[in-house]
Amino acid sequence: MTEPEEKDETEPKEEAPAEAAAEPAAEPAGGTHAKEPGGEGLDLSQSKLAEGLPTASEAPKDEEREDAEPATPVDLEALGRTIEALLFASEAPLTAREMARAAGARTADVRRALVALKEQIEEQRRPYEVAEVANGVRLVTRAEHHPAIQRLKAARTQRKLTQAGLETLALIAYNKDPIARAEIESVRGVDAGPVLRLLLDRKLIKIAGRGTGLGQPLLYCVSSEFLEHFGLKSAQDLPKPGEFKSA
Repeated sequence: MTEPEEKDETEPKEEAPAEAAAEPAAEPAGGTHAKEPGGEGLDLSQSKLAEGLPTASEAPKDEEREDAEPATPVDLEALGRTIEALLFASEAPLTAREMARAAGARTADVRRALVALKEQIEEQRRPYEVAEVANGVRLVTRAEHHPAIQRLKAARTQRKLTQAGLETLALIAYNKDPIARAEIESVRGVDAGPVLRLLLDRKLIKIAGRGTGLGQPLLYCVSSEFLEHFGLKSAQDLPKPGEFKSA
């Protein structure tokens, strides 16, 4: 019996069929990637485009909106007191957003506290109320207290004016036509500049125009605030000189 011939190790190995080379590589761990119609699957996990991209857990969170839900409950009663203080201190109407920024609160909470404050003021019949003015809100005194407030303003104006101020105001009020500074000074014999500035600041007089004389001087007359302060409809309602009683 003859022994089988040993294969020559130097013989060239048979080449693998061409079909084997075309077999797709094994899918990477992690599942199958979606394929586009008519094309091969797109696997960006190994691409350089994926480098530096945050994962779902590392994605940045959206910035908190102004009206996001607060972490702790809001004390609307305390917020209402803050809003009332802001309205008292402000000389102009305030919007809900302005009050929210000043109080460090949400705009929605400010609106809720404002409604509660308005209801509380109405229930307690306070002498003031919350009014909507010029796209904002402010505190205003109730209409029934207006006459008393006007009398107080008139009395305080009279007390604060000096003798020089009252004399100058009388000259302007009783003059039928607007009067210039030089005419006032010729009657009183002193500089009328400081007194005129004071009366202008108090809005008791106003500039009515310019004269036709040398330098076109400013002309002064009483203002509507003057009539309002003293309860007059017009300058014609001023008491006549003979109607004054000696003190």
